[in-house]
Amino acid sequence: MIRTDSVNGVVRRGHLGRTARFRAKWRGKRDGERGVPRIPVRYFEGRRGAPPELFEPPDPDELPLPAYVMEVRTTARRAMEQMRSSMIGQEHALISKLRAESVRVVTQYDVREDPRPAALARYGHWVGQWRTTVDRCRSHAQAVADQANQQLACYWDAVRATHPQFIRLAGRPPGDWLPGRVELDPSWCRPDVWLLADDEGAGTATSRALQILERQNTHRVDGRSTR
Repeated sequence: MIRTDSVNGVVRRGHLGRTARFRAKWRGKRDGERGVPRIPVRYFEGRRGAPPELFEPPDPDELPLPAYVMEVRTTARRAMEQMRSSMIGQEHALISKLRAESVRVVTQYDVREDPRPAALARYGHWVGQWRTTVDRCRSHAQAVADQANQQLACYWDAVRATHPQFIRLAGRPPGDWLPGRVELDPSWCRPDVWLLADDEGAGTATSRALQILERQNTHRVDGRSTR
């Protein structure tokens, strides 16, 4: 159930405070005036006398990341990892139950070859609880990433306004130009892998039970679509 205080908490985590905004702009102004970061020379080679509109913004992947950007990225990643670890710790009982039930599902379906839909449905209910928990935690983690990206946007705006090389570039970079952008680890969109003791290809009981559950759900959907 989504409560108002949960939503408000996510909003607060995604909002960049005045102090953080000021600090990001101050660091950007200071770095920009010092010529940090240095834009690769190739963006200016052979362009002497050329109009500024020909000077395109550098590729974010080619631009050296300043210390402030690395600090923001590291802080955000650590916060998101702590969220994940805390969630896994709090849901230890559910995870243990899912792993134990996975063995029963595999034994029933693969070893005994005696399908028990009711037991599988119960297992699916617990898997659903786990996925919902991860979805809720992911919303908080995404708020942390969004807040970090707001800091980086403020920083880069100040850099572009004071950096002697950036001043020579044409206009404003595109909206998605944000070197060092913070993004969630892809595993946040694949929460089932966190249930596995090993990786997916290790053939764990949990991995196999999830395959059986997915197959059953697929057959149920296909059966409805043909009616």
